[in-house]
Amino acid sequence: MSPAVLRSLKLTRFKSFSDTCLPLRPLTVLTGRNGSGKSNALDGLDVLCRLAGGEELGDALDSRRREGGPVRGGSRGCAPHGTGSFELGVVVTEGKREYTLDVQVQVQPELRILSERLTGPAPEETTGKVDVRELLRFRDRVPHAPTIDVELFHGKPGRNPVVSFSDTRLLTSQVGTRLQPTTGAERAVLHAASAVCAALRGAFHLDPVPPLMREYVPERDRVLRRTAENLSAAVGALVTEDNQVFGELEQLVCRLAGTPVEGLKVTTSSLGDVMLALRERDGHLAPAREMSDGLLRVLAIATTLLTARRGLDIGSGMLDGVGPVGVQIVLEELENGLHPSQTGHLLELMERTTQGTGTQMLVTTHSPALLNALPGSRLENVMVCYRDPDDGHSRVSPLRALEGFPGAMVSGPLGDVITRGELTGPDQKSGFNGQKVFLALSCGSV
Repeated sequence: MSPAVLRSLKLTRFKSFSDTCLPLRPLTVLTGRNGSGKSNALDGLDVLCRLAGGEELGDALDSRRREGGPVRGGSRGCAPHGTGSFELGVVVTEGKREYTLDVQVQVQPELRILSERLTGPAPEETTGKVDVRELLRFRDRVPHAPTIDVELFHGKPGRNPVVSFSDTRLLTSQVGTRLQPTTGAERAVLHAASAVCAALRGAFHLDPVPPLMREYVPERDRVLRRTAENLSAAVGALVTEDNQVFGELEQLVCRLAGTPVEGLKVTTSSLGDVMLALRERDGHLAPAREMSDGLLRVLAIATTLLTARRGLDIGSGMLDGVGPVGVQIVLEELENGLHPSQTGHLLELMERTTQGTGTQMLVTTHSPALLNALPGSRLENVMVCYRDPDDGHSRVSPLRALEGFPGAMVSGPLGDVITRGELTGPDQKSGFNGQKVFLALSCGSV
């Protein structure tokens, strides 16, 4: 079976965005000046991933008890200025099947789902013809009612059945508990909801915190968490479960470490806890508490890439009835602690370990060296984020569609062009102005 993979993010009305779609392809580069909306785009994906888990809206968006904390700006910060709601969507593919989810969330005076729509292929029971259907849609709600009435496609003549859903959770995430399918069409509805939620829940927001990686951790704590605080246990699992992958990790560290290194070792305390260490050529064993922040970050990133299909703390595997699910790794500022001369090694690993697996990456970077290392074939997926001069909303445009693209690229590699302040949007004459560059690697099947 083909994996369920995120293909595009619909920023319909979210923070600074209006009517914009961001493709999530094998390689998407999103550039833009400060304040153009790049971080807001990542927040939009984060919001949908949180809602797909089935949590109450308040817990998903505002709770400080979550590992990642509240979404940036909280739920009210998701609505465009002067409004009380936001709208987002996503497109998910599973082989030749394509599913689209659109949702509108009210943030004040209280959090609740205002509307939601799920579309995708489903059969008509009387004819057997499979076509794109409106699988789930809300009906006119009763004011002040605690639930919302939802129509679910059943493929038969006449009106679709109406089911009451809670309006404090994503409706699509509730289909599995509210629908007992008896027809092929109803099974298609359940499968579509499961595929969309699984693809969203397959996102892994990696935020390595080196100080947390310098302590002993329980050997059984093997599933890598977003802070990578249990990196030592995750690497230790490779020693016993996948020595080939462990060898790849060792080779990368030997190339990237600033000191002569022969390999990695996982040491065990008297209590059975573990800590990662470097085996240096002079025989010295340097434990994680002595490693640099940059090296620990590289180890966390590489371990994430090499174990993406089985070793990350994500919830996509918890949904029944869905085959393989693509993993979306999200990482900000890839180049932190990484020397420019080392970027090619990490880019090569990202390309190699994600090619054709359904694993994707969404990465932010300031690094001209990394952008210069991108092959020319990837430039077709470069997107530029900018503010529309007419209405101030954030927009996204293909790099190749910008006036002056051919001439700018003749003058040098992409990283150098961006550093000079060229190709930053339709109005590219105002210069670089300290912009960030966003690189989204989605190295799965297309």
